[in-house]
Amino acid sequence: MKNGAVLIIGSGIAGTTFAHRCARAGLSATVLEQDSEPGGALRSHRFAKGDGFWAELGAHTCYNSYGTLLSVIEECGLLPELRPRAKVGFKFLVANRVKSIASQLHILEAAWHLPFGLRTSKAGLSVADYYTRLLGAKNYADALSPAFNAVMCQAADAFPADMLFKKRPRRADVRRAYTLPQGLQGIVAAALAQPGVTLATGSEAVGVERADAGFEVTTATGENYQARLLVVATPANVAAQLLRHAFPSVSEKLSRIRVETIETAGVLVPRAAVKLPEVAGLIARDDLFYSAVSRDVVPDANWRGFAFHFKPGKLDAEGKLQRIAAALGIATTDIVESVFRTNALPSPRVGHAALVESLDATLAGMPLFLVGNYFDGVSIEDCAARAVTEFTRLTSLR
Repeated sequence: MKNGAVLIIGSGIAGTTFAHRCARAGLSATVLEQDSEPGGALRSHRFAKGDGFWAELGAHTCYNSYGTLLSVIEECGLLPELRPRAKVGFKFLVANRVKSIASQLHILEAAWHLPFGLRTSKAGLSVADYYTRLLGAKNYADALSPAFNAVMCQAADAFPADMLFKKRPRRADVRRAYTLPQGLQGIVAAALAQPGVTLATGSEAVGVERADAGFEVTTATGENYQARLLVVATPANVAAQLLRHAFPSVSEKLSRIRVETIETAGVLVPRAAVKLPEVAGLIARDDLFYSAVSRDVVPDANWRGFAFHFKPGKLDAEGKLQRIAAALGIATTDIVESVFRTNALPSPRVGHAALVESLDATLAGMPLFLVGNYFDGVSIEDCAARAVTEFTRLTSLR
């Protein structure tokens, strides 16, 4: 039996931010992570054959408007290590042909709709409803819908429109978009290495029960952890399953949040083999994948890396590699190394804010804290901000 003050299930940026706040406040925190390394959707994969070359398999872009995340970066001493992203843009991939974003827009339709669309409120509207009114049905179908699908790595038409594109203040002393020398996962590694934080990888939580000391969590390997305070930083469906006995009312609300599976394939390719001009990524239209994110934003003299985010259940591993090769205009034999990963992302619907409000009302006064990407938004900053909100609630209960 292992005891601690705060037990955190999940080491994505939300769980990591919560652990960071604990460390800063002098609270001991134990973080359980089912994978062999921490990070969740922050996964900067280093290819074995690429001389240390890495590529982002999950979240890939941070901005100087991410104030909560920047506070973690700064307090961990990483601010001087931030590196700029090269100024390369996204392109569309339509029938295996690379096209500019502008080429997919219908200017006359946009000019007709925009004056009226700008007066439309996002409240209560889906992404499809709002942006069709803003720029027109053809613009939405040909350009906006594929772009939103690429950003969300899933069909985004039914998302609440007000969950996207939030205005946040920007830090003038930080470059607009940035990464770290070895990728964004370095933020997680630094935060979880602080005194007072204990990381247990390969520890999949399978059961949560109330105990005299607060909570008891059992892992798949049979270990038991006890803590006064419990933080669940997993996808909503996993949290619902873990809490079904100890907190049935919380579990029921969590089970209403849709979750989509994303199948990612990362590839390492010699630079000389790829004729595709440098891009930040590809937006796929009417394809088997939603998007491809490139390491070209941190160029390398010898290698290029891509993470393709595929629609689930469509292709096996070999099929994915063949589709990647066709998209990049290379042979499958040019792919020196590949890696496959599955992530779960929330798929909220209109009315999600009311569900979150109801969930938070149920949590009020409980020594249970929920963090992740299924509350106010799915960005890295949304996850970090939720963690700070819940940590503030924790301090009010102590």
